[in-house]
Amino acid sequence: MKTKEKSTTMTIEKSTTQSRLLEKNNQRQKMVDKLTEKIDRLTKSLETKKYIVEGGSVTGAALLDFLKTEALWKFTEAKGIVEAVKQVQTAVDNYTANKVKHLLIDSTALEAIYYFLSKVEKKGLDAAAFYIDNMVLPVSNALGRAKEDRMELDQLQRDRGTLEAAIDSGAEIENEDSILGEIEKELAKEI
Repeated sequence: MKTKEKSTTMTIEKSTTQSRLLEKNNQRQKMVDKLTEKIDRLTKSLETKKYIVEGGSVTGAALLDFLKTEALWKFTEAKGIVEAVKQVQTAVDNYTANKVKHLLIDSTALEAIYYFLSKVEKKGLDAAAFYIDNMVLPVSNALGRAKEDRMELDQLQRDRGTLEAAIDSGAEIENEDSILGEIEKELAKEI
């Protein structure tokens, strides 16, 4: 008789454990669905998002002049120059026509511009000051904001992957309640 009670107790515990796991996985799946929705919205937003490049017409003219006449490139980098010039020209045109209050450039063009700026070699204090103040700082600040957005997207994708792996394997996540709370806060942020 003792053996039967022990067996029954184990079955109940197993059933309770399975029930808790099923409940936890349902909660995780709801979080995965929310994360997927936010990831999709953020990805779509970042594809078209443009970043403010401070400095107005002086920075725009300096970037155009640099890209058109001074940027060093090799082989397929030529495509980067062509696309960056198109982006900067459009940003300058929109700014000078008073369509926008700032130069607005997308993250891909910012990365290309920064890359070409990083290859510059010049001489003298005046050239260095102009280069830093009118090109490097405005572009690197805008690129920094773009990278922050990308890091947010990457974190959301890692969170989703962690939850999906836990669902698939049935594994426990250390400090899961705390992690889910942090994910909820990230989900509540506006895009």
